[in-house]
Amino acid sequence: MRIKQNLSKMNNFEKGSLLLLAVLVLGVLMLLGIYFLTFSLTEFRISESQKVATQTYYLAEAGINEAIWKLKNDPIWSSNFITTPTCEDWEANFERDPALFPNGSYEVSIKNTSCGNGVITATSTIDSSQRRIEIKVFKAQDNPVSDFNLFTGGPSENMEIRFTDPLNIYDGDVFGNNNINLKQSSKVNLDGDRKAMAHNNLVVSANSDLNATSCAKNICDSSCEVDECPPDKIGMPQIDFDSSTLSSYLERAKSSDCSFIRTDGKTNCVFTPAEFEDLMWDNYPVLSLPANITTYVTGDINIRAAQELTVNGVLAADRDINIGDDNCWNHSDPPFSRCGFCRLEVYRPGAPGDDKPSGILAKRKVNFGKFAGFGALAVYIEGLIYAGAELDFSRVQALIEIHGGIAARKLEFSSMWNGIDLYLDSDVIIDTFSEAFYSPVITVDHWEEEY
Repeated sequence: MRIKQNLSKMNNFEKGSLLLLAVLVLGVLMLLGIYFLTFSLTEFRISESQKVATQTYYLAEAGINEAIWKLKNDPIWSSNFITTPTCEDWEANFERDPALFPNGSYEVSIKNTSCGNGVITATSTIDSSQRRIEIKVFKAQDNPVSDFNLFTGGPSENMEIRFTDPLNIYDGDVFGNNNINLKQSSKVNLDGDRKAMAHNNLVVSANSDLNATSCAKNICDSSCEVDECPPDKIGMPQIDFDSSTLSSYLERAKSSDCSFIRTDGKTNCVFTPAEFEDLMWDNYPVLSLPANITTYVTGDINIRAAQELTVNGVLAADRDINIGDDNCWNHSDPPFSRCGFCRLEVYRPGAPGDDKPSGILAKRKVNFGKFAGFGALAVYIEGLIYAGAELDFSRVQALIEIHGGIAARKLEFSSMWNGIDLYLDSDVIIDTFSEAFYSPVITVDHWEEEY
């Protein structure tokens, strides 16, 4: 009897232990389930947040693009954006609800900071999530550079002139869309009553000399006009490099004939960087490009190592043009290496009055280095020098002579002791900008995002 009681107690104990173990296992499984459920919900929320963030971004971008479209195509917006007197303080707004997504909307506003310069703000909303994008835009107007030997159109970039003597400006003016800084023993001479104009400040250091009428925010000579202290901003004019229109320089090069200088079976004047390198190497030291054509390189152009290049028309680059940056040039063909000082000459084709474009044009940068030039003359150009980004003259060893004009977003002269003579030729500037000079280009200058 006692044995049976003991066995009964043991069975009850085992049953209780199993029950407790089952409860513990069930609790662990429940905790694991809750953890995985929480993890899954967190991942879902993160995924949804990323999805909504992407949607609000594209929604705000759609608002920006609609505003830019309006500036290009809506006659009311386009006129108010650039036409005085309304453009000086013009602003407008619109909204879309719904937009793109059933629960999405956006509000867009534009406010001019000056004629042809404005700030577009787009705020998109999906449920309680928002994204804000703000951009600055400007539009090139009228004929902003044909009166200037030197023009910089960057709204926040400067014209820097240092260790340069002399820089001689003939028949035209100088304009900087931001600051013009003349320093470190530099001397700039403008003939007659020509003007040096800066939308912000014109700064001349104590050991430098500017012989010109000065019109800027911080300085205003008596012969400056009332509205020239400071002068209005002028947007950086755009060159039509590679649009599908027949007037773009890429299309002009496609229809130009370079068959007699090419040995690769092609006949047009569009070159890859490697093809143009081979062309110069095979025609060393003197290469003369055909007259009255556009030569277009789909990348960088490097002129160096005693190469003498003559351009009879336009030489355009999809990226940068470098003249004299390097003294030596290594190649896979004999003699494998060449060294020396290079030279560039650009001539305007045709008779006077033929309205032919001429110059060197780069989408990004143009650099003149210390191995450009030898003898009495380093660079001779009849035409426009254009850099969509930065133009840099540094330590060139001989005189530079330009008949035309210079236009860049940012410009720097440094350690130029052998002289620079710039003679304004408004006709070649206008003809080289061509139809793109007046095209309805809206340029995005700055972009900011906020969540």
